[in-house]
This record gives sequence, structure tokens and C-alpha cells, in this order.
Amino acid sequence: MTTKTIDGRGRLTLGPAFANKMVLVEELEGGIVQLIPAEAVPSREAWLFKNRKALASVLKGLEQAHRGEFAASPELAPEEDEDEGRR
Repeated sequence: MTTKTIDGRGRLTLGPAFANKMVLVEELEGGIVQLIPAEAVPSREAWLFKNRKALASVLKGLEQAHRGEFAASPELAPEEDEDEGRR
């Protein structure tokens, strides 16, 4: 444990190990402040982390792909002749 002093603007220097890192600041009872390392998630991707079923499905798929387990590709019908499709 080390002693640090907070400057007049409310800043605390943690040193180079924490440089450019994002943290969550949690204020606990008794004046205790806890710093929790964090990473930002773009809002358009946040839904996945809020939906446990979808996240589990994605993680399962990634594990399967890592093991080389891939689903067979579907049989696709031949494309119609463009002229026939217009009739």
C-alpha cells in the first residue's frame, strides 16, 4: 500500500501502470474509493452483453468455429432466369 495526495483540483496520480486506462470509480462507505478496470463497449453492441441468451449463443458459435465445427451450407435453389421472373 502506498500513500498518495490528491491535488487541489481533485486529481490523483496513479503512475504509468494506469496511464490511458479506463476505470469505474466506486465510492464505498467510510470514504473508501474503489477503482475497477473497465473497457468501453459501443452502444450499438451493448445489447449483446445485456442479452445473456444471445451472448451465450455467440460464445458457443465462436468455440465451435475455433474447434473447426461448421454447419453444412444450405442447398440453394438455382437462380431464376431474369426474363422468367418477370412473367
